[in-house]
Amino acid sequence: MPNPSVKSQLAKASSAASIVLGALAVAALPLGTNTARAEDAPSRVHALVNFEFANEYVTPRGMIVRDQGVTIQPLLLGFVNVYHGDSFINSVTLIPGVWNDLGTKSLPIHNTSAKPTTPWSEIDPIAGIEIGLAKHFTLDVTYTAFVEQILDIGTSQHLDTKLSYDDSASLGWDGFGFHPYVEFWQELDNKATAADVPYLVDPLNKHLGTGPGSSFYFQVGVDPTYTFKNVLGGLKLEAPVDVLLPDKNFYGEYYSSASTVGLFAAGLKGTVPMNFMPQGYGHWSFHAGFKYMYFVDDNLYQMQTFNDPGKPTRDTWQVFAGVSVFF
Repeated sequence: MPNPSVKSQLAKASSAASIVLGALAVAALPLGTNTARAEDAPSRVHALVNFEFANEYVTPRGMIVRDQGVTIQPLLLGFVNVYHGDSFINSVTLIPGVWNDLGTKSLPIHNTSAKPTTPWSEIDPIAGIEIGLAKHFTLDVTYTAFVEQILDIGTSQHLDTKLSYDDSASLGWDGFGFHPYVEFWQELDNKATAADVPYLVDPLNKHLGTGPGSSFYFQVGVDPTYTFKNVLGGLKLEAPVDVLLPDKNFYGEYYSSASTVGLFAAGLKGTVPMNFMPQGYGHWSFHAGFKYMYFVDDNLYQMQTFNDPGKPTRDTWQVFAGVSVFF
């Protein structure tokens, strides 16, 4: 379950990559009029490799999976630019990928025994399509599956639809934009949270059944970004803020009625290019930052009892750093 910094990086990476792809890709010409050699054509296929290290693994939905040791999250994304033009739909990019979570503290493989354990908690295959619309809008539709390796948690599948707006040109402030977006996230099969667990364990003896089952949420947010072109070779600062608005069945209502707001998140991230890397080995960058999450919904708050904290938890801080390479 990619954490916010990582899962949100997926969207950010694809947006950044589409800018690069847009700059590099050219519309295909009929063979009869194309006099350029094939080897001279810019590549339409690219890849992003990201290694992230953090003090905990917390998902964008507020599940604290690991809060001890160091969590290590490698991400590999491919970008296949199948169309680039000047029409209303100005680009189409296919984005396959895979994400993993590992940690220095191992977790139990089974929920009935403390051993055996594994440092590998999850692998998530990713398949997405990114469509550029009207020059400044981007529509991302992404399928993910969370293939869990711990606690006998079954695989869940989901579809994420996100519409983003690049407002940097309209603001007239060179290097700055708010980058607002709205997102709809649907569980296709099984839960992406522990919402069913209190119904099954029934700690309050409510006898409410097997749980809420698959559900959805909306998310709205902004990612204010400014690039200092003359600082550290192009320091980029981001201060993302987002609010998750869940359906009542997303976190369930075992402990109390569902809240309109599930959680609130805010953070700060700085990225600097590693310009000392030799040419021909990709575009390298280093990033670091932190993220704060406040769990508004009481069911989410109580649900941390079944996650790594082992007790009701109202908020959490995540500190992270990593290296990215774009080819």
